[in-house]
Amino acid sequence: MAPKKTRAKTKATTANKKAAKKITPKKAKPSVKPSGKKPAKRAPKTTAKKTAKRASAARVHPIVHWEIQSQTPDQLHSFYAEALGWSVDANNPMNYGMVSSKGKGGINGGIGGANGKGSRVTVYAAVPSIETMLERIEALGGRTVMPRTDVGPVIMALYTDPEGNVMGLIEG
Repeated sequence: MAPKKTRAKTKATTANKKAAKKITPKKAKPSVKPSGKKPAKRAPKTTAKKTAKRASAARVHPIVHWEIQSQTPDQLHSFYAEALGWSVDANNPMNYGMVSSKGKGGINGGIGGANGKGSRVTVYAAVPSIETMLERIEALGGRTVMPRTDVGPVIMALYTDPEGNVMGLIEG
């Protein structure tokens, strides 16, 4: 008959096995690669400005506003109210028609004067920093039309893409 193991001996054996698992030596990293070359140095830390530019480039900037700039905004207020059922409120000092789409997932917009620049439709994207985004747009071939400007209700800017389409940015 085999001898009985004592309870103390069993506990000690289990503890030794656990300790052996924990004390596995780590492999030392060689200071020279097998090819004889030194390991590559780490890249220098990026500045906050570069990090912000990368984050801005990676982030999707949603469309948050659109506008129709018109030679006759009052006529377009009536036209779109009748044609598409939009609620147009131009009761403000600029007579800018704020449009409430009231549709599921709809984006509100506006109808205003073009100040002799010709009629056009402009779409606005939300960005955390207009200045950073305009730098990026210009580096990609776009051009600033109106720099960061506080117009009261919003802080905005206008730019053209490489084909000349006017687009807008809203900060915040």
